Amino acid sequence: MDREIRNDYIISHLDEALEKGWIRPYFQPIIRTITGSVAVAEALARWQDPEYGMLMPADFMPVLEENDLVYKLDCFMLTEALRIQKQRMDDGLQVGTISVNFSRSDFDVMDIASFIQEQVEKYQVERDLIWLEITESTLVKDKDRMISVVKNLRKSGFRVCMDDFGSGYSSLIFLNDYTLDVIKLDIGFLRSFSPVSKEIMRSTVNMAKNLGIKTLAEGVEKEEHVKFLQEIGCDMMQGYYFSVPLPEKEMKGFIEQNHVAKEPVQWKRFYDAADAHVINSDVPLGVLEYDGDSDTYHYLFVNKKQMEQLRSIGRRSRDESEFILNSSHFPMHEKFRALTENAVSKGETAVMYFPDNSFYVRLSFRMVVKQENRVILTSSLVNITEDRTRKTGEIIDRSTEDIALLFEDIHVLDPDNNSADNVLNNFGIDGGMKKNDDLRKGLEIFCNTMVHPDDRKRYALYADADTMKERLHDSPGGILRDYFRILRPDMSEDQKYLWMEIDLLLIPRTNDSKILSCIKSAHSTSGIAPVVRAFTEQSQG
Repeated sequence: MDREIRNDYIISHLDEALEKGWIRPYFQPIIRTITGSVAVAEALARWQDPEYGMLMPADFMPVLEENDLVYKLDCFMLTEALRIQKQRMDDGLQVGTISVNFSRSDFDVMDIASFIQEQVEKYQVERDLIWLEITESTLVKDKDRMISVVKNLRKSGFRVCMDDFGSGYSSLIFLNDYTLDVIKLDIGFLRSFSPVSKEIMRSTVNMAKNLGIKTLAEGVEKEEHVKFLQEIGCDMMQGYYFSVPLPEKEMKGFIEQNHVAKEPVQWKRFYDAADAHVINSDVPLGVLEYDGDSDTYHYLFVNKKQMEQLRSIGRRSRDESEFILNSSHFPMHEKFRALTENAVSKGETAVMYFPDNSFYVRLSFRMVVKQENRVILTSSLVNITEDRTRKTGEIIDRSTEDIALLFEDIHVLDPDNNSADNVLNNFGIDGGMKKNDDLRKGLEIFCNTMVHPDDRKRYALYADADTMKERLHDSPGGILRDYFRILRPDMSEDQKYLWMEIDLLLIPRTNDSKILSCIKSAHSTSGIAPVVRAFTEQSQG
């Protein structure tokens, strides 16, 4: 009897409750999975009654639906959402997207589509700031009419969402008949969270991606739900894990207290484009955001296959990989930026190969979308060390031999530790330095025994270990180059001293603490003859 009395009370007091503000919208944030920001807020009715206290939707919605009165509530919720958005615009505040629910009977008792259009025009709110949620069961009834309604609403600029997808009707059939923007996976999938429900959700998300439909999972209550949805590429999440429905003023507190960003409307299409490429495939895939203003990369998504490849080269997490991408001390820092510029300018996949942690890596970037100075990139990093063919190995071996023929002497110099490592020495005499020799003493000996007397003063300044690093940092590209006559006792008497090119290069992987010293014949260098002649004439003059 108490239930009947309460139901009669709900019916008889609905208009009063709407008029006096006993019913008002609460908002539950909808989180974009790849960014963790609030992308949308769903408006949910709460009835704070002076007699019965707080009435939840389960208390009054069935009563209103049974008596064809729910249209009054749904119309009220729409106008309230629009009023709030209009007020925020007038106050110069950031306006967010609001999702509003519509019941099956709304479309029977009135022309709800025309009402929506009229109210949006009245409040002068952009149509893409309103999401229209229609339950799966609503789309079942009078399908031909609803197909036309949905089509016209989307044509007008609204986003239409199918609520309760998979709740018991022929959802897949309706995806064939309707063109929708978003499907909300029924709360029952996460409540069950069984192997079967997981596979259904995984398959549904992949199918929706292929159809160009966004996915939203409701009923997110646990961290394991979040991780699973991130893994399968679900676009958005909603549930008590993030927040209960809140009054408008408390939404601001939720955002501030939880350090949650509110997604600006102007960036929605940017991140929507990123969402479309978040796919849990068998191909290594990462989705990166590059911010040109801060010169930083941020992983929005990394699938399992990509994570396996990252671990194979020693990256323990996506955060560690992101750190490497952003580290100015990493040797490939500038090359990563050049690869990004190449992908953006050409609009096609840009590829580079490089060694990393003793592995050989293939990295590709492809631009998805660019807005202002931000770019969304798909990336794929593959450890190809084990896949190198014998032919590739032979090419590398031949290249190593060519380097040995090209250069007469190669050393790695370490001024900070006053040491040197001998990589190659073709002089045929002990004119270089052996591993861990005293660097400064070795350079002095080389200068006094191997360098032509007329060039020694100039060489001593060039090879000064105390200033070498500073001069390299100040030089273009971190390279110094000069030419000296070097003793070659294996040559004829009149050619004992030959002009040699000596190059000094900072080694990036050592955080610029070590220097590569390379010596080769100046005569083998294209275009160097005039320089050699000038030095020769100067010395003879």
